[in-house]
Amino acid sequence: MAGDGRVICIGGVLWETSFLVDEIPGRGVKLLPRGMQQIASGMAVSAAAAIARLGHPVELWSLVGRDANGQACLDNLAADGIDVGHLLQREGARTPVSAILVDPAGERLVVPYFDPCLYAAPVALPLERLEGAGAVLVDVRWPDAGEVAMRHARSIGVPTVLDADLAPPEILHRLMPLADHVLFSEVALDALSPGQPAGEALRGLVAELPGAEVVGVTLGAQGALVWERAAPDSLQPFPAEPIRAVDTLNAGDIWHGAYVHGLVRGLGTGERVRFAHAAAAIKCERPGGRLGAPTLAEVLSRLG
Repeated sequence: MAGDGRVICIGGVLWETSFLVDEIPGRGVKLLPRGMQQIASGMAVSAAAAIARLGHPVELWSLVGRDANGQACLDNLAADGIDVGHLLQREGARTPVSAILVDPAGERLVVPYFDPCLYAAPVALPLERLEGAGAVLVDVRWPDAGEVAMRHARSIGVPTVLDADLAPPEILHRLMPLADHVLFSEVALDALSPGQPAGEALRGLVAELPGAEVVGVTLGAQGALVWERAAPDSLQPFPAEPIRAVDTLNAGDIWHGAYVHGLVRGLGTGERVRFAHAAAAIKCERPGGRLGAPTLAEVLSRLG
């Protein structure tokens, strides 16, 4: 296939304000933070930033409002090496925003807001850009675009990856069958299969996904559990290395970006997962959300 093998990431973009606090309160109080930063963020955004930091070409398809926050997102992401030529500004809609509290243990409280007007009208996607792409990574925040892009990508043999995070079940069930690689967060898997152990839940969903090559779930400090069609009778656990986390914000998104980097570089499933584990571990040891995404040299050094 001709092309540069770039990765195309599709999903939501937010202008994020994060505060470093001594503790996350359980009741109404006034807090004085120890630090603050504002950056463009989101699941597909942070995955794209990780891919760019690893040195692979990546572009982001998304929507923001035609407002100051939207322009700030464009400028911020372009400065990080992401192709934002298809990050469109929509008149009459507000750019999504989020407020985040991060405590010294790296835990966080996230409050996002998405303007329902932003995704209300359809957008003509540049599907010709999929020709020659190495992979398409879709999150659950712009499902209409994700569905169209994954259908087209599959029709031309481009691998599709779904960041299956928490979303209404109907959105997950709509997108999952279109992905070659379905990668759940722990909370999303539990929402689809309440009360079931992760392995049992994965096996149940695999039966509904005859087109999937890999189905897995990230389990935070416990690592990941992965099923692959090449070995359909087993679930492979991939433990995470013990670390001292200072900021877990966007760690799962960095994991997904690193996984896709491994996919387009031709790594096997186990190698991809271990590569993603190393990238996420490095990120968790650094503050700053997605700004803690590592370089390729740092990940390779971590892997030894």
